[in-house]
Amino acid sequence: MSGLPEVTKVDARVVADSVNEAGDRLTTMVVTLPRSALAELNTHRAFSRNSASSRAVPVKRMIEYVRRSPYVPRAFSVNKPGMNAHEFIEPGSPQWADVLAWWMQSVETALDRAQAGLELGVHKQEVNRILEPYLMHTVVVSATAWDNFFDQRLATDDTGAPLAYLPIYDAAAAMRDARTGSTPRHVAAGDWHTPFITSDERAALEPHQVRAVAAARSARVSYFTPTGDRVVGAGPSLEADLGLCERLLDPGEGSAPHLSPFEHVATPATPGSGNFAGWRQWRADVEASRSAQESSAQKV
Repeated sequence: MSGLPEVTKVDARVVADSVNEAGDRLTTMVVTLPRSALAELNTHRAFSRNSASSRAVPVKRMIEYVRRSPYVPRAFSVNKPGMNAHEFIEPGSPQWADVLAWWMQSVETALDRAQAGLELGVHKQEVNRILEPYLMHTVVVSATAWDNFFDQRLATDDTGAPLAYLPIYDAAAAMRDARTGSTPRHVAAGDWHTPFITSDERAALEPHQVRAVAAARSARVSYFTPTGDRVVGAGPSLEADLGLCERLLDPGEGSAPHLSPFEHVATPATPGSGNFAGWRQWRADVEASRSAQESSAQKV
């Protein structure tokens, strides 16, 4: 319909795909989905995740993004009893223009209230929450087990209508298609699965640098734009990525290390560690080293 905003599409792209000699496949992807679907993704404990943060992005930047490109659902569920929606108001439906206008009015109200909060001096971690229903959200996801997620989130009723919340259904479909369309790299024992690393970087850098940069870039998702438009190989310098890795491990006195990004970097191993089958996360090595250092320090 002319003059109406376009619906927003979810996106998933593979940034590392590896298979070990035993056939265990580890895939890392960047997923951009509606913020409202994040909780549905986070319930799946088979996933290692790092996520964009509403606390990390300035309010002005969030306001500009929502004003320029708000999240617009591709369909709205028709009200009915129960959890599952089997009918939808979508483009072409008689109600579409009115329902879409209602949604866009709510966007304007949220923008107005966010601007007011900014002018009152309220911190971004509070103000940005108002904008979350109208934002896309970027997550780095790594896993060796995907079937349960796809089975749950892509289930349909007898008519073919999704049983899951529509945004997580769309995200799962995009993730399935991205993984299906990807060819994993064979990784031998002693080698590593390293997201966000190009083949040229893997050849040029020392192995420990490759791991450090991969972990740092996985952590930088906190600063991705809501559309997940970080370009691999661009942005911060190699020195900045190496420095970030060090800060994740040792953020300073009074702060705990941030170890979740180290889960996306892994090496073939039997048994696996954490939530991976056939792969040992770098986090396991980091934690074992820290534990040994602390034990040694206590003996001194």
